[in-house]
Amino acid sequence: MHTIAGAMKILSCGLLLAILLAGCQAQPRGPVDEYLTRAPTDQPAPWPESARHYLIDGQASKLRIVVMPAGTLARFGHPHVIGGPVLAGEIALAEPFSDSALRLTIDVNQLVVDKPDWRIAEGFDPELPESAIADTRENMLSAAVLDAASHPSILIESTGLTGPPWQSDIALRVSLRGVARELTVPVAVSVSEHELVATGRLVLNQSDFGIEPFSALGGALAVADRLMIRFRIVAFEE
Repeated sequence: MHTIAGAMKILSCGLLLAILLAGCQAQPRGPVDEYLTRAPTDQPAPWPESARHYLIDGQASKLRIVVMPAGTLARFGHPHVIGGPVLAGEIALAEPFSDSALRLTIDVNQLVVDKPDWRIAEGFDPELPESAIADTRENMLSAAVLDAASHPSILIESTGLTGPPWQSDIALRVSLRGVARELTVPVAVSVSEHELVATGRLVLNQSDFGIEPFSALGGALAVADRLMIRFRIVAFEE
């Protein structure tokens, strides 16, 4: 029993290795579970001079990262949901639409772990011990994971855009802990008189970023390589 209990505590901490990817969206075109990250080859797109300018509303925007346990003893681990009012930045809506651009930051120090309503929405038990949540968040922000002290923000900049305005593929450069990766995300966009809303969902592997998912007991208790990320960006015209 002591061996399994110890492994469970280690897994709770190790799950947060996955949060390195909290702001990352990855995807060449294809099924959602086959998206991959790439080394950056392009610079961020020039900011359009003649465009409608929108500021992201951090309180209205949402980010959710779902991290699952894996292995034959996965039932002894806990899934986690991470998110919060962490998005900020700006969007330029241009004509043609393909000239539009995005600059986005994620404040890693504001990330929240396992709010009950988030867990209910994902079909998980709503409650976890407060000590487990606190330990999980502490490890998430540590130098071994997000290194929030040295890298308090994740930077995301668009490098290109294709497809119709209502569901476009946005090529992005993501800078995380001093490392840049390039990826493409399908995003549904709706624009009203003064409001822009962009939503999307993607599946991402830790190993795409050279991260080996945590495991214990010979791999019987582990962090799943694959993450699921949902986002909803709300922005208002200046």
